[in-house]
Amino acid sequence: MQDARQEILWRGFKELRELGYKLDDVDGFKEWHIMALGHIWEAKKLSASTIQNRISTFRVFAEWIGKPGMIRSSENYVKHPESVTRHLAAQIDKTWSSQQQDLKHKLNAIQMQDKFIALQLELQRAFGLRMKEAALLNPHGADKMNYLAVNWGTKGGRDRIIPITTEYQRTVLAQAKALISNRSHSMIPAKYSYKQWRNHYYYICRQHGISRKDGITSHGLRHERLNEIYQSITGQEGPLKNNNAEINRQLDQTARQEIAEVAGHSRPAIASAYVGVIS
Repeated sequence: MQDARQEILWRGFKELRELGYKLDDVDGFKEWHIMALGHIWEAKKLSASTIQNRISTFRVFAEWIGKPGMIRSSENYVKHPESVTRHLAAQIDKTWSSQQQDLKHKLNAIQMQDKFIALQLELQRAFGLRMKEAALLNPHGADKMNYLAVNWGTKGGRDRIIPITTEYQRTVLAQAKALISNRSHSMIPAKYSYKQWRNHYYYICRQHGISRKDGITSHGLRHERLNEIYQSITGQEGPLKNNNAEINRQLDQTARQEIAEVAGHSRPAIASAYVGVIS
């Protein structure tokens, strides 16, 4: 968490210098600086959650330098309030299948270039992991026979367990363990720091057409798995994929609870961000 904050602050001050603002010391940081940053982040069309997170980080920074309360709510630092308004329910289907894409079609080329990245993509697809969770996973230690223990890289530091219910999950986990011979290592090759690996990971993904510009992201594999869980429980595709489906409300709630637990969220309502809501 602290490393992430430091990176946000470093990038923010770099952007301020590029905009022509010169800060000789931290005491010179004023509210108009965050206003300038908010406007440039909005112009770059960063997501609402990203802009909110960056403003929140600078709010903490302002408290550190003795200026609590200086930075107000996020909508004060953008031209359009909707730029920092998060939509809990998904508006767009982010699964690969919605774009007629299949991970198998990309894996051979990715494996030839970097087998670690290929396997991390499969871990995301098989278990609904975030990129960081897949990268920091220790496959030997995480394999508990009937479930996967996710202890590193989780959002908010919330550990969780993911039931192992499919042969695909068992196969992918076995492949990960075979690739990582050292039982104490994660899925990141030893020569990389996490930051270096993250940059390399997204670089390789972009080379193979896995980016927002291309219409699919590695995070879409997490969406794919969570939608798969919904369909396995309800017998129907989620409302985001088929809003006309007649879905049993009790099964819908059961599915949302399972999705929240597998995804590592505390509230079933967060499932709406992956499968949509029943109209």
